[in-house]
Amino acid sequence: MKSADASFHFPVLGFTTDLEIWGFRDLDTLTRCGPRTLKEGTQTGMELIDAAGNRWVVRSICRTGRAGSWVSLLLPFGPRQSRIEQDLEPREKVLLEEVQRRACAAMEAHAEDYSDGDEDEDEFKALLVKVKKTRKIAAIYDLLQPDTFEPH
Repeated sequence: MKSADASFHFPVLGFTTDLEIWGFRDLDTLTRCGPRTLKEGTQTGMELIDAAGNRWVVRSICRTGRAGSWVSLLLPFGPRQSRIEQDLEPREKVLLEEVQRRACAAMEAHAEDYSDGDEDEDEFKALLVKVKKTRKIAAIYDLLQPDTFEPH
């Protein structure tokens, strides 16, 4: 199944094979990436979970063109973006509790992304508690505001 054919309920959380959380607010951000992501195939193996608990695994990505406006091509800021299409394998729907568990595991694996050391340890723990208390998958996205890694 291609990403354009999936009926995503946004936002979508992406869990990479190295336990990072990516976030996609819409189809545009989901199907856009930078040169490193494309070259290294960083999205391959990523599990996508939408706001309704639907789940897919990215089996491969393919560049379909250039992303962004023509004005962005003239500006020297950041790398050029590619429009991509993911080949997706549908999986069983997941429950909120599983998404919360995975989000917390990813946060703990990359705690440095959520805090600046010992002073922020209490804030980090409080954020973990908030994630565990969410009532919707979209609320996890809202709390964490995960990166799309588009420039990478």
